[in-house]
Formats: sequence, C-alpha cells, structure tokens
Amino acid sequence: MGKGKIWKGRFSKETDVEMEKFSHSIETDKLLFSEDLAVNKAWAQGLNKIGILSNKETKEILNALGVIKEEFSSDNFAIQSGDEDIHSAIERRLTEITGVIGEKIHTGRSRNDQVMTDLLLYLKKALLEILEQIAELEKTVVDKAKDNFDLIMPGYTHLQQAQPILFSHYLLSLFWLIERDKESLLLGLKHCGIMPLGSAALAGTGFPVDLKTLARDLGFNELSNNSLDITAHRDIPTSISFTLTTIISHLSRYASDLILWSTDEFGFVEIDDKYATGSSIMPQKKNPDSLELIRGKAASAIGHLTALLSLCQGLPHSYNRDLQEDKKHIFEIVGITKGSLEIFSGVLKTLKVNKERITRALSSALLATEMADYLTEKGVPFRTAHTTTGNIVKWAKNNNTALNEVPLSKLKDFSSLFEEEIYDYLNFKNALSRRNSTGGTGEKSVKEQINKASKIIRNPKSKL
Repeated sequence: MGKGKIWKGRFSKETDVEMEKFSHSIETDKLLFSEDLAVNKAWAQGLNKIGILSNKETKEILNALGVIKEEFSSDNFAIQSGDEDIHSAIERRLTEITGVIGEKIHTGRSRNDQVMTDLLLYLKKALLEILEQIAELEKTVVDKAKDNFDLIMPGYTHLQQAQPILFSHYLLSLFWLIERDKESLLLGLKHCGIMPLGSAALAGTGFPVDLKTLARDLGFNELSNNSLDITAHRDIPTSISFTLTTIISHLSRYASDLILWSTDEFGFVEIDDKYATGSSIMPQKKNPDSLELIRGKAASAIGHLTALLSLCQGLPHSYNRDLQEDKKHIFEIVGITKGSLEIFSGVLKTLKVNKERITRALSSALLATEMADYLTEKGVPFRTAHTTTGNIVKWAKNNNTALNEVPLSKLKDFSSLFEEEIYDYLNFKNALSRRNSTGGTGEKSVKEQINKASKIIRNPKSKL
C-alpha cells in the first residue's frame, strides 16, 4: 500500500493539510480496533478459501494482525498523520509488516461494509454489557422493594400529595419501565445479528467469499438481504441509541425524585456519602451530585441522539461521508448509558430510607378519594360525590382539622349517607387494601408484582 492514500490512484494532487485534519475520524473510531481486527482476520480466512490468499500469505496476515493487536493493547500502536480512520490505519500497519501481501486484504470489500460490521459487533458487545447492568438494577429494585414492602408513602401528581401508595409500589414502577426498555434492547441485539460484511460499497462483493461461514465465525446470525440497505442506513444503531437515551431519561426522572426527597424539607431518603459531594465554601453541604449528573448527562444523550437523527435524515443513497459522524454520537450515548446505570444502581443500593419521616408526611387529605368512593358505593353519582368530598376537604382545611377527624355530625351536614363506617375508609392501610387489582398499590397486588419480577430476575427469558 505504501505511504499514500488507499484511494490515491485517481488523484494527482495531495490532500490539503486542513482538509486532511478535517476529514480524519481515527480519534473517534479507534474504539473499534478490536472489532476491526476480528473482521480482518475473518475476511483473510474467507479470501484464503477462494484462493485470493495462499495458506502462507494468510498465515502471515494472521500473525501480523496478532502483532497489531498486541501493539494496541500495550499502547504501542503509532497512529500516523495519513491514517484517516482505524480501518486504513490497520491496513497501513498490516502492509508495513507483510509487504505486498497486506495489500490483498481489501479484496472484494469496502470500508462501507467494513465499518458497519465493526459497528454492529461493537454494539452487540455493548448491549450485552448494558443488559447485565439492567439485570443488576432490576435486582436492586426488587431487593429494595422487599426491604420496604409495607412502608406507606404519599403518592404525588403535580408534586402535590395525591393518594397513598406503598413505597415498594413506587420502586417497582421503575422495574417495569426498565423491563420494557430491556425488551427494546433485545430487539436491537437481534438486529445486530445481521452481517453487513460482503455488501461491499453498495452492490455486494464481486468475489465468491463464503459469507455464511464468515457470519458464523464473527458471531452473526444472518446475512443482509440487501447490500444497499445495510451500507446506506443507520436505523439499527439509531434505534439502539434511541432506546439507550430513553433509559437514561427514565433514570433522570427517578433521580429527580430522589434529589427532591433527599432535601431537608422532605428528608425521605439520604444519599450515601459514596455518591454525594460537598461544597467548596459551605462546610455543611452534602450534595446529590451523582443523581444531578445523571440528569445532566441525560440532556447530553438527547443532544447526541438529536444529532444522529439529523445526520441521517434526507441523505441520498448510498453511503455519504456525513455518516462518518455517526460514531461519535453513538459512542457517547453508550458511554453515558453505562455510567448512568452503574451510578444509579449504586445510589439505590446504598440509599437510606427514612421511614419515620415518610410516615409523618402522610396527610389525611390523601384519603379524599376514599371518601368519594364511599359515597359512590352508597349510590351517589361519582361527580356529585367528588364535589361533596371537595367541600368537606375545604371545610377541614379552613377549620384546621384532619379529614379523618371531621366529626360524623359535621359529615352529615354535607350528606346524610355518612355513617360511622366512613372512618374505616379513612384509614391508610384500608385504603391500600381496596386497591389490590392487578397492578394496584395494595399489599396483595405488590406481592404479586414482586413475585413476577423475581421470576424474571431468575429467568430473564420467562414470560409473564
């Protein structure tokens, strides 16, 4: 290959120096070096089987790829100014070691199918790691729910106390959310099993390489049905990036709750010292920076996803150099996801739950819906019951009286249907017991959730 470009033949002028810098992506895509070495190895063996490479040449190439791998692993691989990307850098080094033999490695393929193959291999590995992190987070959620199973807390809408729920029910809402995200990632993992290698630039390879064997050796499950499709489109990494960004955004919402609940005003939870930081000026401060950073990094991930979507829209077919920019956004989203899952799991696992403060925060007004339901069961239309209960709540507030302590005589001023049994409704545990429908916050329902979630943790492939 020499010291020139891998595409130098058609050109009579050297690339402008600034254009050279502007066009290089190696500082980003060098992250794919391991995958690119694996693809080169498999392709060399494929070329060997069809006689393009002799056994001796193949052995020299495989040995040279081993040397290059060791150079990368020991940080001794020297990137040169002419290396446009990781693919050309490895090919350049391969040719330096093997001479003209290395110039044969690119027979029948393009950087278009090569980079997509590398990228899908990278994403497959990343997804498997992220799925393990999700499994760990799900286990942490269930364990925390078991530890706080019967703790009643105020449920909130609009940041206002709404109805009583079990704290364990709140925690399990994260489990089912992440479980749906996991299903989306599994679909992405399936799509990463489509092998782009052999699609060449856009029209398919012109050499009879055994692509099925190549796919098996690289760990792919199927071949691409259309060479133009797999080289031109970025729907697979974009869809995966969307799901990963969604996961981070989900964690961001729960982080916001925990940040609020860790304030002195709430005091519901305390972040462990390992996941908090202090102030450079105020000695008393203990800041939930771990959770705030998850929230901030969610914004960064959304930015990268937006850039990725914008990058791909409106492009003419097939490959365009714009697509070189995809990997910086994909890599960032993957990195943010891994970091956010790791930190959030750690925060939740070490989180101190202040049961006493949570219990003290329960307002009797949380039971207003129970009062309306009571009247409805007596035959009052719900809208009428709602209005009557609202008037009682207003009276209780104006008279500084808890809703469950309004005298029966006063309740009868609003409706003659009230009897002594109303106070059984105006009880937090009884309110929960009325909500044992599937998915409800009653103890029986939450136990069923925990059992289902535990089954999934023990056997991720189990279906509910």
